[in-house]
Amino acid sequence: MTIRFWTDFDKNGKKVIVPKQAWAAGTLYARASQVHGIRAEDSVMFNNLEELLVKLDELLKKRDISLVVMDDKGKLVPRLGKSFPKWTWSGS
Repeated sequence: MTIRFWTDFDKNGKKVIVPKQAWAAGTLYARASQVHGIRAEDSVMFNNLEELLVKLDELLKKRDISLVVMDDKGKLVPRLGKSFPKWTWSGS
């Protein structure tokens, strides 16, 4: 996965890039990987950091990808993407 934050700012009607500064919004991309069977497809945009995980979950589910953790019994538990419960975040 690649996260690209938007870096162009408007200064006196001109687009400028401020070094080491970016908007808290951008685009998520899934890179193609033959080894993992992942195809590069449409990107997903997010408008704020609160929305970032929701959009990452959306991107992962579109590609049938699961992010997992191991519980205390050694079982893999889905935490994001495929097989993870639907988000209930309302966006407010």
